[in-house]
Amino acid sequence: MKRYKNDEKIEVLGATFNGVKDIWKHAISGEPNGGVYVAEDSEHYPCFDSSDYAYENRRYCNFIFSRDKDELAKRLNELKAMCPLSGNYNKLTEAFHPMAYWKGDTHDDVYVTEGK
Repeated sequence: MKRYKNDEKIEVLGATFNGVKDIWKHAISGEPNGGVYVAEDSEHYPCFDSSDYAYENRRYCNFIFSRDKDELAKRLNELKAMCPLSGNYNKLTEAFHPMAYWKGDTHDDVYVTEGK
């Protein structure tokens, strides 16, 4: 796994993303970046009281990438069916390469698979 600062440029399949917010933007919009599509499987941070429910907007995020939109949709269904491998909704595995995981906070790094 390769580790990036969350605001650092991240290259996946030859496309450069300007940090995790750019990855997230492409996942939400469905628009490719340099021919690379992104999908996300995420979960809200836990909420314990009314203040959390009112203001908590962070998410644990798993991102997958592909040059083929149909392949991406198939892989996303598989990822969503998968149980987290460790805490904080982390599903990061080389089986879904290329893939990234971010814990969702401004100080958290992004982890990206490196392939075999």
